[in-house]
Amino acid sequence: MSPLLYYALPALGSYVMLSFFFLRRPRLLHTPWVPAFRPHLGAHRGGSGERLENTMEAMENSMAQRADLLELDCHLTRDGVVVVSHDKNLFRQTGVNRDVGSLNFEDLPLLKEELEVYFSPGKNVGCERWAAPTVVGSPPQPPASSSPLGPTPCPWALVPTPAILLPSFSPPPPGHFARGADRHMVRLEDLFRRFPQTPMSVEVKERNEELIHKIAGLVRHYDRNEITIWASEKSSIMKKCKAANPEMPTSFTLSRGFWVLLFYYLGLLPFISIPEKFLICFLPTIINRTYFPFSRSGLNQLAAVVAKWLIMRKSLIQHLQQRGVQVVFWCLNEESDFEAAFNLGATGVITDYPTALRCYLDSRGPPALAS
Repeated sequence: MSPLLYYALPALGSYVMLSFFFLRRPRLLHTPWVPAFRPHLGAHRGGSGERLENTMEAMENSMAQRADLLELDCHLTRDGVVVVSHDKNLFRQTGVNRDVGSLNFEDLPLLKEELEVYFSPGKNVGCERWAAPTVVGSPPQPPASSSPLGPTPCPWALVPTPAILLPSFSPPPPGHFARGADRHMVRLEDLFRRFPQTPMSVEVKERNEELIHKIAGLVRHYDRNEITIWASEKSSIMKKCKAANPEMPTSFTLSRGFWVLLFYYLGLLPFISIPEKFLICFLPTIINRTYFPFSRSGLNQLAAVVAKWLIMRKSLIQHLQQRGVQVVFWCLNEESDFEAAFNLGATGVITDYPTALRCYLDSRGPPALAS
């Protein structure tokens, strides 16, 4: 044996053993973050599968289901109002081909009467499942016994329809559109006033320093530093967010998430510091089912296999949880995905259907905390 191997092999073996040891016991090296809140039920775009997305009505409906987190995106109007909207351009939501920033808040158009649910084409409102007769060119209608606006009670029920009976959470027919009585876009400040104690995740999609500073100022004004999460896919934007209000907890950006995965597989993760308090990540099982990141089906199938192999590691999730990093998976709308997320050790789930997730949680109890 060469002298190099004589020393390298024992050193490598010792490194692997130490990495594995501290991966399971990270608190021997790091003091975990103490969470201000634990979000088990997050409402995507305010609960966009049951009401029109990001409306006050959607938020109220989600809060009726005891949502722990409202997930929002924000943009700035021409007159400097922080408005809750997923898209920068209003065409998909309103039919008006104008950017949010080109209009004053009072001039923003109403939302369309119905909006397609992007991550779950075909799921109905609430715990109930229903099926209308299949008629070409005619969208399915809810059963007469259920209100399209009122929250659906738990436990799950079987609802008689003119066609058949379906159990809860059965596979949805394609093309679900959410509807609601409220079609008005809302200001972020209105939500802070209406839900002063409700945690919110605020995603910033564009490098707009005025928008970032206005969000930071509103959070300070309403004393929400501990319960409002900075979220962004881009590290350059997150850097500006943290500078504007460093007291707010942050979530991982895409590049930071990739680095964590790399450190995990290299065995370095137990030895690095993690400033983020939340990992808000898609669950790989939804790729090629309700989430299609690529236009070609073959690429989506490949992405599903690779992402599932890389991300769905229970030891990784448990390590982050023990360090106080809460793992929340989005955007899950099926019971099988709820089950997969919580079995991995996730703190919570972000869904378009808060009623369905509330029924699931109530039937199984709250997720176990990392020990």
